[in-house]
Amino acid sequence: MSLGVMLRVDELTSIHSREKFARICVKIDLRRKLVPSFTTLGKDFKLEYEGLHQICFSCGRYGHKIDGCVELAKETK
Repeated sequence: MSLGVMLRVDELTSIHSREKFARICVKIDLRRKLVPSFTTLGKDFKLEYEGLHQICFSCGRYGHKIDGCVELAKETK
């Protein structure tokens, strides 16, 4: 299983690698289900996604919701 392509690691996360959480930026495929958690080395990790309210799950673009999707409006005409 893969979460996606890692783009960057938060600077504080890389300095303090043993804290309670890590903040990373990952490119994900919006056509796949979002993963709520994963297990590695026998330890479970919960995931929190930021910015989901700005993603259109119809066209996969960032910056608008499905109700304001121009691409979806074109398809329904």
